[in-house]
Amino acid sequence: MERALGVGLVLCAAWLAACGSDSSADERRASAGASSSNAGAASAVGGGGASGSSSAGAPSGGGGMLNATSGAGGSAAGAAAVDCTATNNPLKINDAMRDAYDCAVIAVAKKWGMPDAMIVKSQIQQESSFEIFATSGDSPCDIKSGWTDAESKSFGLIQTTPACGEALTARLPNGHPNLTMDMADPLWASSVFNPTINLDEGVKTDVDNMKELKQKYPACTALQYNMMAAGAFNSGTDAVLGCGMYNDRAQAYVTAITAHYHQFAQASGWPDSY
Repeated sequence: MERALGVGLVLCAAWLAACGSDSSADERRASAGASSSNAGAASAVGGGGASGSSSAGAPSGGGGMLNATSGAGGSAAGAAAVDCTATNNPLKINDAMRDAYDCAVIAVAKKWGMPDAMIVKSQIQQESSFEIFATSGDSPCDIKSGWTDAESKSFGLIQTTPACGEALTARLPNGHPNLTMDMADPLWASSVFNPTINLDEGVKTDVDNMKELKQKYPACTALQYNMMAAGAFNSGTDAVLGCGMYNDRAQAYVTAITAHYHQFAQASGWPDSY
């Protein structure tokens, strides 16, 4: 399963004084072009066409924010137990918007066994630029039978895609995706845009991909598996051709994720072995 190349927003000046030439495309996991819009200027990396998408700004208030008292992030080499609080956040880059979900990212990485939480933060940057209502322009797995095109998009912080079999917890009683955007609505608790649901489903996909790739390629390093899972998130496990080897689409995505990772690691003091 491939998903589209979209437009990722680096917004270098907003969170890091010097990005160099690292402008990145927000790849998604299909052959059509998905994109996430943002209030800032977008910088696209080569590798695929991008079509327009809608994205509402991240709302203020506790409804959109997540906080976990503990979790696991880990060094780039593997899992390591860390605590995450408002005053002790190992992923913090001193950008309020991009730090808002760090403790949640660490907690969900621990829950599913994702060794490196900074990869997840880098994926969020690539997929949505931290806009919780980001919606892809394409329908990565085509329009699901009985669903509308609008229901078949990728959604939220990490751009999970119910039409591709993801986000099973974000369904309405009729089996259609819950696209509620009103945080005061009781349905918000199971909305695909709810960061709690969205991040949980996205990291689960990462880990499922990693498990499959470990069986397929049993001799890779921990660092390679981490990025291979990210490449598969974008382009499907068939796009991973071996240990640290990818087709062109997945390679472009991994390159973009790695660039975000370097920048975030430098800003936060997170270990960077990539």
